[in-house]
Amino acid sequence: MATAYHMVHYRKVVSCGADKLEATFEAACRGSLGETDANNISLWNRVFDRVFSDPEGMQQQIILNRVADLTSAVFGEMCMVDTKSMQALLAHNPSTVSLSQVTVAEIYDLHESEAPSGSQFVRGMAYWLAIGNHLFFVKTNSMSQRLMQKYFNWLLIGKNAGYPAGAEIDFQAEFNKAAVPSNIGDIKAFRVKGGSAPQFVANVVEDQMKEVSTTKKIADRFVAFSQAVPIIRAILGEEKTKSLVDSLGPQEYLSVDASVKVRGRRTEASKMKLKELTAGLDDLTDGTIQIEGRNGRISDGDAILRTTMPFALVTEGASLLEFNNVADQLQVVYSRFVQDGMIEA
Repeated sequence: MATAYHMVHYRKVVSCGADKLEATFEAACRGSLGETDANNISLWNRVFDRVFSDPEGMQQQIILNRVADLTSAVFGEMCMVDTKSMQALLAHNPSTVSLSQVTVAEIYDLHESEAPSGSQFVRGMAYWLAIGNHLFFVKTNSMSQRLMQKYFNWLLIGKNAGYPAGAEIDFQAEFNKAAVPSNIGDIKAFRVKGGSAPQFVANVVEDQMKEVSTTKKIADRFVAFSQAVPIIRAILGEEKTKSLVDSLGPQEYLSVDASVKVRGRRTEASKMKLKELTAGLDDLTDGTIQIEGRNGRISDGDAILRTTMPFALVTEGASLLEFNNVADQLQVVYSRFVQDGMIEA
């Protein structure tokens, strides 16, 4: 059987609010999917009601398609589709055309087409497994942790057997204890390298007289706060930049040389935000994420808890993964992480 290797990502599901969630993530998924409508039909059997429309104002839908109760876990397949889109197609019907005053060439016909009636183009997928408050997932194309988190908040919040109204869940990345043998404390810097990652470093400077930087400066003087934000936006994107700026306290400000820094006296909000942004880098790259903290650093290796696994393909050369095989492999990863002391059962 043909196989393909994909990164398995791990997240711990936690509450964003002060109140502790009574139900585990696994129980909330199972309970919400088991709730019935006025016709006594459970959500397991109402796929249309598992469609989350336009999560980010981009004419998208996220659909929880195949989903199964494995007794020991809940496992599902999530698809992101465009509600209105065109796909470029190259038709193998050659024709000879004049392309300029001096060029006549044989070409294939190139055109764009909408999806066939009753279907949609899939732009991203995620296969996920919920065990207790542990979430394991494999994502492809444009699917991201952020979109998955928005979907599950939509699916589970305000449900009798899910989470109460007003609650909010967050997917928290954990450090790989094999790469980080001790508690490194508050994050001071993160580096992303390899794979498809942009090459950059973000540092936190707690004392203006004590600066730690692992990159060569591109200029001697720092850019002012107002000039730094567009540069940071180019690195982190609009949403992450805004969240970082909003987290800064009255004695904190941003400056840019060859890296991104938080200057001034640290606040709890900015510490948590830097940790969140570091975890979010897991969405952007298959490269190595290295962390430097107050109490230590990673000299080599990946800081985020994740691993690569082989998965069976539906057909040779395809991108779709075999549903049952993914469920089995994600459970293998869970067992391995528990045995290695990475997470608690």
